[in-house]
Amino acid sequence: MKSRLVKFLTRAVWAIVIGCLVGAFAGWLAARALHIPQLDQLPTYRPATTSHIFAADGSASASFALERRVELPPEAIPDTIKLAIVAIEDANFYTHGGVDPKAILRAVIGSIMTRRFGGRGGASTLTQQLAKNLFLSRERTLTRKVKEMFLAMDMEKRLSKDQVISMYANQIYLGQGAYGIEAAAQVYFGKPAVDLELPEAAMLAGMIQNPERLHNPIRNPEGTRNRRNHVLAKMFELGFIGREAYETAVNEPLEVSIHRESKVGGDYFVEHVRKTIEQRYGTDALYTAGLQVDVTMEPALQRAAERAVREGLVELETTRLGYRKPPNVVTSGLAADSESYEDPSWKGLTFDPSSMVKAVVLEVGRSVARLNIAGREATLRLDDASWTRTSSLTRILKKGDLVLVRLPEAPPEVGSDDELRVMLVQEPEIESALLAMDNRTGAVLAMVGGFDFERSEFNRAVQSKLQCGSAFKPFVYLTAFERGFTPADTVFDGPALFPDGSGELTYCPRNYYGKYFGVTTLRRALELSFNASAVKLQDMVGGQAVVETAKAMGISTPLRPYPSLALGTLGVRLIDLVRAYAGFANLGEVPAPYFISEVRDRDGRSLERFFPSLERKAPAAASYLLLHVLEGVVKRGTGQKAKVLDAHLAGKTGTTDDYSDAWFVGSSPRITVGVWVGRDKKAPIGKRMTGAAAALPIWIKFMEAYLETLDEAARAERFPVPAGVVFSAVDWYSGHVVVPACADRSRVVLEAFLDGTEPLVTCEGDEPGLWELPWPFQQAYYTPRIGEPMPDLQSLARADERLEEEKEEAEAKAREGR
Repeated sequence: MKSRLVKFLTRAVWAIVIGCLVGAFAGWLAARALHIPQLDQLPTYRPATTSHIFAADGSASASFALERRVELPPEAIPDTIKLAIVAIEDANFYTHGGVDPKAILRAVIGSIMTRRFGGRGGASTLTQQLAKNLFLSRERTLTRKVKEMFLAMDMEKRLSKDQVISMYANQIYLGQGAYGIEAAAQVYFGKPAVDLELPEAAMLAGMIQNPERLHNPIRNPEGTRNRRNHVLAKMFELGFIGREAYETAVNEPLEVSIHRESKVGGDYFVEHVRKTIEQRYGTDALYTAGLQVDVTMEPALQRAAERAVREGLVELETTRLGYRKPPNVVTSGLAADSESYEDPSWKGLTFDPSSMVKAVVLEVGRSVARLNIAGREATLRLDDASWTRTSSLTRILKKGDLVLVRLPEAPPEVGSDDELRVMLVQEPEIESALLAMDNRTGAVLAMVGGFDFERSEFNRAVQSKLQCGSAFKPFVYLTAFERGFTPADTVFDGPALFPDGSGELTYCPRNYYGKYFGVTTLRRALELSFNASAVKLQDMVGGQAVVETAKAMGISTPLRPYPSLALGTLGVRLIDLVRAYAGFANLGEVPAPYFISEVRDRDGRSLERFFPSLERKAPAAASYLLLHVLEGVVKRGTGQKAKVLDAHLAGKTGTTDDYSDAWFVGSSPRITVGVWVGRDKKAPIGKRMTGAAAALPIWIKFMEAYLETLDEAARAERFPVPAGVVFSAVDWYSGHVVVPACADRSRVVLEAFLDGTEPLVTCEGDEPGLWELPWPFQQAYYTPRIGEPMPDLQSLARADERLEEEKEEAEAKAREGR
């Protein structure tokens, strides 16, 4: 009876095998009719591969992929891995032609015994699995199986065995988002596939059939270890490894941990590059072509930029703007209770010394509060919130509040019983942007587009068009110096009327200080940022000429020759302003900004390279006159806080009328850095939040870090003096040549002039005490330049009357509307 059953089964099996072969032939005919074009490209097929971005020092900064994969050529995949895969997935791989009749026989018997097609008989060869993964769906039908067999046989005719196993090893999914052996080796063992040991290779091969659950070393370490040892046993059974290697390997622990790409920062920089690559090469290439993109970002400077912005904004919040009630995760509906809340920023959080992290309040007492930071308990004491001036933590915090805290300089190890004591800070509502550019090349070295990329991806360094206030004035002065003015020439800083939008003389610029200063040199006017002087100077050289200068130096946003243009009332981009100031530092040669230095394909072949580009836009000598005055801004003017840096620097502050925008843009001989601080919605930052108060401290923090990277000689470097420039000691107030008889050391500056334009008048003729008089009394001692607008008290009074009348009319209309 038993022998009859065996004979019956054997005949049935052969009938089924013959049927499958006939079906395969039919499938071949069908496939020939349908034709799968991809088969023609199999010899040159490349799987979807991760694109990588590399910083200027060669370190990996970011990657983009639909499937996180690093493709390896056949020769780069170790034989150990190939043999491990063959041992567990297809022992007859090197002897069959794509379809294994013996395996089919086992599968059919299994199907008959279980009365279910597709039982666990292991009929599919590696080539069949590869065919299925590349070309077919995962439906479990006889039709798909027949197609799979045909495709496998056709693939074996087109590819060598080594090509098949290599394509398979690059294609397979191995859990944790890793596709292919190389990505999996990096994820689970933190090293390349070529360095994998025998037990590690066997573990990865064993994961192929069920990488997310049964054979996942993180979720099921015991099951994974058993599976690995089964692979090793198969390798030993097939003669791929010897007994000694087998016995050693099966006794090895798994030693697996997840190795993610470390977060190196530069989110705004990377996103800008990502958008650029996507625009130039397309979305498919970005996410599947394995592009290698070298960028200009210097990691150390990028970290310094992010630290300067974050620390600077938090310092403004805690020292100048005051405490605000924090959001609450329970009342806002983010969590049912404070204990269950998980902040998105906690994913992959590392407890770096002195870093700022989000924390949720679990319990509050008068002098102590208990917090949760990514599942770790922390303590906040009253002394660590002293800047709020509260006498009790219960007055400023409640359970469920989401706060920003600073970790200690030496946080205890994770798992330690030591107290994790934190300091309360405050997440700022204001925003900031910083951009650093190499003067000589235009390479963008660092860029920060806001306080937190997770909070807002909007990049204020390149996307915002913002009023830059007095940071625009250098364009006015450069235009004047190009037309023969010198820094020692004088202008009368007093009220004057200029046409408004309707052409009426109603616009009267006022100085930040609330007063006018009378007779002043152009140097003093720019160093101390006198508004009236800048508008007058623009009027004398022509508003359209100033527009043309700004455009030539790199300002790309629309500009109009209004009188208020001199005060930066029209929007500009931070990157454009930094570019222009780099042009000042380059003595009139303007660099073209660039973020990407080279793009290569997955094989390292260069697709595109970007090179530095400088273009002369202003005469070197005139540019130096401006640069020399901007050095004075740091030495004596509104930017003199930067004197603490002890380096040769030049720059300019910028502040808008209502303190809604604060700027500082400044240069060393090598780099130019711009900082903006403000709010996304046009509103005041805070009381007296000038460029010197809000933006300059951030600039100084960054420049401190930058200067520390230089050697002593580079740090002492000066701006070069071009041919045709001479120097003469003059009085800062009058611009007259200083002689011993009238020298006042507190007012002497070594002024730069174009050769032949030095003043001839000495300070001996200066009226003693003139500059201590109010501006109206100085007017009698001043001879205006031709075309210089001068104060006319009667006209000013009439203009004031008109403005008051307009104001009253507007108020009356508003009352009527109510």
